[in-house]
Amino acid sequence: MNPPIDTPRVPLKPAQSYLAILLRMWLLKAAAPVQSRHSAPILIGSSLMCLLLWIAIDWWDALPDPQFLIAGAPLFAWYALATLALAALLRWRSKPMPTFKSTLLLSIGLVPILLCLAAISAYLPAMWLMVMAVAAAIYALLYFSRGLSALTGKPQRVAAIAGVAFVAGFIWLTDALEVIPDVWAPSEVEAAADNDENQADAENLLFEQSARIDRALAAIRSDQSASPNAFFIGFAGVGDQKVFAQEIGLASRVLSERYDMHGRGFSLINDERDLDRAPLASVSGLKYALRGLAARMNIDRDVLFLSISSLGAQGAVIAVSNSQLPLNDLTDEDLAEALNDSGIKWRVIIVSACYAGAFIDSLKDPRTIIITAAAADRTSFGCSNDRDLTYFGEAFYRDALPEARSLREAFEKAKYAIAARERREHVDPSKPQAYFGTEMEAKLASMGARTDTLP
Repeated sequence: MNPPIDTPRVPLKPAQSYLAILLRMWLLKAAAPVQSRHSAPILIGSSLMCLLLWIAIDWWDALPDPQFLIAGAPLFAWYALATLALAALLRWRSKPMPTFKSTLLLSIGLVPILLCLAAISAYLPAMWLMVMAVAAAIYALLYFSRGLSALTGKPQRVAAIAGVAFVAGFIWLTDALEVIPDVWAPSEVEAAADNDENQADAENLLFEQSARIDRALAAIRSDQSASPNAFFIGFAGVGDQKVFAQEIGLASRVLSERYDMHGRGFSLINDERDLDRAPLASVSGLKYALRGLAARMNIDRDVLFLSISSLGAQGAVIAVSNSQLPLNDLTDEDLAEALNDSGIKWRVIIVSACYAGAFIDSLKDPRTIIITAAAADRTSFGCSNDRDLTYFGEAFYRDALPEARSLREAFEKAKYAIAARERREHVDPSKPQAYFGTEMEAKLASMGARTDTLP
């Protein structure tokens, strides 16, 4: 018999197009390197493809009324430099060393996958984000390993691990520095309410506010039990945007149900749609209401929940306005003075407004919890007449608090939900803040199942 003839190994044939090569790489299959004479147009074409994909995803997230922002375009340079740095790193760590054009093509090929994953992540619940992150890291490791092996003919585990570490570090740094080239942004319609029919006699209207507050206080039921009770005051500051009155209405319902405050609270409401349904929100009205409520509380034992929703300004200022009434804005000094003058010691203060984090320093105390919709230097979102609630109101009062086991858990859930929504809409993060006084947090826990635990 003739000896068997060894069949020579047939080398992998070059793919006919770069898209075919990309498809093989995305499916983690081996692909022959592109011939060098085709590299330049393929580099340009693949870069444009990634750019157009980013713009398309950004446009989709900004629906229904996207607005083009040219100011975000220069930030694309950050991503271009990172892609070049990744290609250089892959080439440097590979033995033997492939061409720079080849590793650059490999680096660019991963970009569409990362963009699609980033777009999907904005819609995933928190528990799935970690799973997706681990899966993405494993995929990137296999992608680099297969790609570099095809380029060099040898396993390149060290280079692949270095590439994954670089991508992870770049994503972390980009998020920390907030380098996001937003070229489309949602347009938030803010329509001013027609207040021609709400013109009021300012003098008479303001004069009767103390009587309105007295009637609201008279309706508060007394409780002679030995255990501490919770009481509520709401404050909707701006009358020409209904969202604040509606948010305080929701806050009153949710907090009353959660902390058993039925019949032990009322709200000061600025709402140009109806100037008669509730006491109006003003600085003097809040001080009067707090003193009156303190007279019906055991101030050494009972807990005050104060919920504020309004526009905010830098420097710890809450806007207060209603029709043509001459009202002063509420500052952190005003609020601290009103609370201290009332003598109420146990306080939970929730401020839904831009720059609300500036109130924390003036109010924090071991017997106080303060939750704010934004950091001292950040705006919050959703303050417009075409909305029922602000972003914070939806995330905290509507979604998180009813099911959370504690205020802290509700805040953390709302904070995460708001951050995810803001990333999805490509707006500067509001970064909600909170201060949890240790004694106040312990007191809420001690108040039992009707307060800080689920039914």
